[in-house]
Amino acid sequence: MKVKVACYGSCITRDNFNSKLNPDYKETYECVATSEHSSLISLGAPEVQYDDNKLDFTLSEFSLRNKEIAIKDFDRSFLTDLEKTQPDYLIMDFFPDVFFGVVFSEDNIMTHNDWYLCNTTFYSELPKKFVLKVDKNAEEYLSVWLPALGNFMNFMKTNVPNCEVIINKARFSDRILDNDSIYQLPSLDNYNKIWDILDDYVISKYGLRYIELDHSKYYLAKNPTLGWKIFHLHYLDNYYQDFLKNLNEIVTQEALK
Repeated sequence: MKVKVACYGSCITRDNFNSKLNPDYKETYECVATSEHSSLISLGAPEVQYDDNKLDFTLSEFSLRNKEIAIKDFDRSFLTDLEKTQPDYLIMDFFPDVFFGVVFSEDNIMTHNDWYLCNTTFYSELPKKFVLKVDKNAEEYLSVWLPALGNFMNFMKTNVPNCEVIINKARFSDRILDNDSIYQLPSLDNYNKIWDILDDYVISKYGLRYIELDHSKYYLAKNPTLGWKIFHLHYLDNYYQDFLKNLNEIVTQEALK
């Protein structure tokens, strides 16, 4: 029987379960639920009503995928997916909260995804927008995020009781390897420091296991295998292969208990 996994956060977690990066992963794992680019705050909030025609992502080559991600952020369907599929493991990274934050508009809460959502007609027409980001106002952000975290962990305990939550201690890099040359991107160390704080708190608070690769040993890809653009989380293939080895060790340890 295959090990069922769910992924929350970003491609740094979900891409580990892609045959182009880990060709044999399906021999062991089945990815049964995915949430990408949704803040924990928005995930636990009431659904957002929207006009499909106003989610216009025409400027992006990934427009269909981006629209699907936005809709999933609005309808909170990841929670339903978790309850329905009952994964053995949920692997989480907190990229959406570290990098995007949330936007409030009257009674609506959604992830402030300024890569594409903020360019839509839907977003431009939102009334009384208030954006909250952890790097701009940590105290106020955490006052909302910590209760959302608690609610989510309670949801998991009640509705997906046999699922172990594992934290992916992913981090941004600024080094691109192109043949034998190394190029630098602008540093995002300020975000990495925030990421450290969130990860360490969650791991300590809930006694969670985690996967932590030494990011100083890995490089970003100039031409990522999955066709993504250059970004601080799009690593060369060996990163994902080593991640899966670490996950295999956790799964094997659990099976031997």
